[in-house]
Amino acid sequence: MNNEALINELETKFSELKKELKLKVGLKELDEIFFIKDTILQNRFVSESLDKQIATRIVSTYMSWNNYLHGLIFPNPGNMINMAESKIFNEDEKNKMNNLVSKAMGLVSKNSLIGISKDKTEEAKFFEESVRLWNEIYKPGIEKIIKKVMSNWSKE
Repeated sequence: MNNEALINELETKFSELKKELKLKVGLKELDEIFFIKDTILQNRFVSESLDKQIATRIVSTYMSWNNYLHGLIFPNPGNMINMAESKIFNEDEKNKMNNLVSKAMGLVSKNSLIGISKDKTEEAKFFEESVRLWNEIYKPGIEKIIKKVMSNWSKE
């Protein structure tokens, strides 16, 4: 299947999912944050369980950032890059990072529960919250952190 056909299939299935879950968030918003289309193109298929495929991508994005933040908060002594980056942040900044991790973990845990409960109402809330959390809290926090890291590496 070519790329255009895959994206058309994604858009059709997402439209059905959006109606089923009564989602306010659109594919464009999710894609801008979580690169849904890129994932579909990379995997070369649109799952029959598109909701789970998208949720997996959302969780993967948050967990990737959480792992990075965890390394800044609790650096691995064997990783010199990790140690150097961790040293540029004070305790207050690390507490703010920990807060970001906690908020994301709350969302990730919610997804795990949805996988067990199959609660479509909660699933809709998960998609909405994933975008809200990213736009309002997570992205602004990450941007500050990355700017400080970049600035530190640029001056050395």
